[in-house]
Amino acid sequence: MLVVEDGAEYEEFAKTFLGDRFEVSAAHSAAEAVSVLRGAPFDVLLVDLRFERAPATALVGDVDATARRLFGGDRSRALRWIKDQQGTLVLAEIRKAGFVQRAVFVHDFPEERLKNLGKLYGDVHAVASFDAAAIGAIFEESRA
Repeated sequence: MLVVEDGAEYEEFAKTFLGDRFEVSAAHSAAEAVSVLRGAPFDVLLVDLRFERAPATALVGDVDATARRLFGGDRSRALRWIKDQQGTLVLAEIRKAGFVQRAVFVHDFPEERLKNLGKLYGDVHAVASFDAAAIGAIFEESRA
């Protein structure tokens, strides 16, 4: 399992509650995730949606273009939006690099948004909370 997040909470959770079934490694940016995936096979991805602590230089996304397109030029709102959506942007980069592993977000996405993420990024799932049984079950399905 590759955990992609800006902190260490997901990795700690995965090691504590899923480490008996999965080898757990972590990456903290899209570039690092792609590099790690190129170096070793992983069956599944556990992806953080929000990267609040990540420096702007480590994020995927063009702040200026996002500011112009969505926020009337407001760079601070654009940066906040990019950080709030970073997990999906990271997953897009992972997919562009050719990796298709099952991905799980710990987030309560509306059903329509989850469907759209699946259309865009393939095998994508979500759980509303850090529920080890639910996450493990989704991951186990990918092994079948």
